[in-house]
Order: sequence, then structure tokens, then C-alpha cells
Amino acid sequence: MNKLDIEEIVRKEIVDTVLKTQEFIVAGNWKMNKTKQEVQSFLNDIKDYDFGSKNTVIVTPPSPYLYLFEEALRYSTVLYGAQNVFPKESGAYTGEVSVDMAKDFGCKYVLVGHSERRSLFGECNEFASKKIRILLQNNITPILCIGENLDQRKYENYKQFLVTQIVEGLSRIEEKEISKVVIAYEPIWAIGTGETASPEQVENLHMFLRNFLVERYGENIGKDVPLLYGGSVKPSNVKELALAQSVSGFLIGGASLDAQTFIEINDILNGK
Repeated sequence: MNKLDIEEIVRKEIVDTVLKTQEFIVAGNWKMNKTKQEVQSFLNDIKDYDFGSKNTVIVTPPSPYLYLFEEALRYSTVLYGAQNVFPKESGAYTGEVSVDMAKDFGCKYVLVGHSERRSLFGECNEFASKKIRILLQNNITPILCIGENLDQRKYENYKQFLVTQIVEGLSRIEEKEISKVVIAYEPIWAIGTGETASPEQVENLHMFLRNFLVERYGENIGKDVPLLYGGSVKPSNVKELALAQSVSGFLIGGASLDAQTFIEINDILNGK
């Protein structure tokens, strides 16, 4: 057995250990996809599947289908949430979904500040902060999405741009509440393009974000904030991305729409 063979065996042992022991958050964002029949088919495929107890598995469907999740996943370990809420409990806000409505359907998570909400609907950091405030008041976990587009990455100090999204997004909550927020980093240039940041790029950025959180909010708080990666995550690359330091899990778009693909990703992150 030569040196390369030994190194490969050692590497495989390390990979297997990480995947079997590290806890991950695995969240699917369906965006504006699926019909009622397609949702029911997906739920039939996952509701009795054994996802294990190590990872936190979440799906965020379009809001009209939340009632199907409430019915089908009543006894499942799979959690679910909304893709968006308006930062009021009720009122004259035509077309919006309130926090009370999300709670009524059993949502445990809500996406906040996704790049598409920012770019298509003009949502800003301040608006995101209002959502985070009301979600935490109602014991719902916000998943704060941050990310830079290609121009920002090339021509600006994009790391400072990301830091600003975090600081302003968390500006309405107390420091002791910050560890109750999940942060999802999505390089906008890698969403729906088939492009993926390399594991080295992901690790570099996540380590930067982790160090920033620790420096700003202290070790006890900063080390506990989950940092998800999202950007064309799929079965073929999730294992390598999972090995990057400070990656607490994944926010998955297109690959979460197919039940078997979503199950495969979760199996990989369980070391199967």
C-alpha cells in the first residue's frame, strides 16, 4: 500500500466521521413551484421516511400549501416553514401572510431577506430586521438570507456588504436573541445558474462570517449562530461542501423540489 492509498483511507475515515457525527440543518426552499397534486406526491414520499435524528430537516413551500404540510407531517420529524411573512400580526395588508397565519399552520421557520425578495420586491435590511423582531417574539426561527451578486463581488468590498446585511438585519433584537437566528449565505451569482462556489471559497467566506460574529457578539453567542450555505447545492457536491469549516447546513433550492433528490442529500449528510 503506497502513500496515496493510505492518505485516501485516512481521508475517507475523516469524511465518514464528520458526516455521521456533525449535526446539519437541511432546508429546502421551493420558491414559487409545484401544484397541489405535486405537493401531495412529495409529502407522500417523505412523510414516513426515516431522516434520522441528527439533522434538522426543513421545507419551505409556497404558503397556500402549508395546510397540506400540517396534515401530512403531523408525526414526522420533518419541519416546515414559510418563505415570507409581513411584519405585522394582522391588518390591512392585502396579499400578505401574517406571523399569526404562519403560526396557525405550525411553521417553525421563516425565510427572511432572500435575494429574490430584495431584488424583485425591493426589501431592505431594515425591513428584514422588522420581520426578525416579530418572528422571535412569536417563537419562530428566522433564516436570514445574505449574499452578493457578481458585480458586488467583483467591484466592491463584498465582505463588508455581507456584514452590513447581518448587522442591520439583527439591529432590532437583543444580543442574547442572536443565537436564535439562522444565517444563510447565498452567493447570488450561484443561485439557479449551475455555478457553485468551490469548497475552498465556501470555507473562506464562512470562516470570515464566523469570526465576525464572534468578534462582534462574543464567543458564547457568535459560535452558536448556524451558518448555512446555499447556491446550487445538489447530491454531487454536498459532501465536499459539508466538510468546509463553519458550514452548519444548507439552504437548497431546485434540488429540494424532487423528493428522492432531497432524501439523497439528507442521506449523504447522515453518512449513508
